[in-house]
Amino acid sequence: MMLNRTLAAVILALAFVACDEKKETPSSVPSTSASASASASAPPLAAASAPTAPSPTGSASAAPSSSSSSSMITGDAKDVVLTVKDPKAQPDKVIKAAPGGSVTVFLPDFPGTVWSVTTVDKTLGKAKEEVIPGFAPGTSGHQFKWTTSGPLIKSGGKHRVELGNKKVGDKNGKPTETFVLTIEIT
Repeated sequence: MMLNRTLAAVILALAFVACDEKKETPSSVPSTSASASASASAPPLAAASAPTAPSPTGSASAAPSSSSSSSMITGDAKDVVLTVKDPKAQPDKVIKAAPGGSVTVFLPDFPGTVWSVTTVDKTLGKAKEEVIPGFAPGTSGHQFKWTTSGPLIKSGGKHRVELGNKKVGDKNGKPTETFVLTIEIT
């Protein structure tokens, strides 16, 4: 299980490299083809800045953003994965998710800093947290995962989460930067 998460983090980091190489035209949508040895069930990657119309299978769609390459959404509507490369460039994000699945957010823990949940919609509950070493060159990543199941999670609902970035060991200080995630249940 841990190996699969580490492999997923490496694949996402590599996808960012490919995304940065292809950002000459704003309408280009980076794509990768997963090899059969990596994962036969790996979902296709979609650029967060290119809004997609919901498909008949209910895939995740991203809201337009002001920054074209600071985040990426992968997965389907049940299990959405948001990778934020530069939270300063894009301090908030709205994503769509289906009930009965999960939402996972990856943020970079730059040297000497760490992300933590500062406020969360109580219906989502506490996030499962994990540090991902080697998220990007010289940077670890921080993973937050919430489930979108439960009696209070219903279609049409919006749930807000605020994450703060602080210096390591500074538990009482004010965050140096924040990231706000809004989860819209479809």
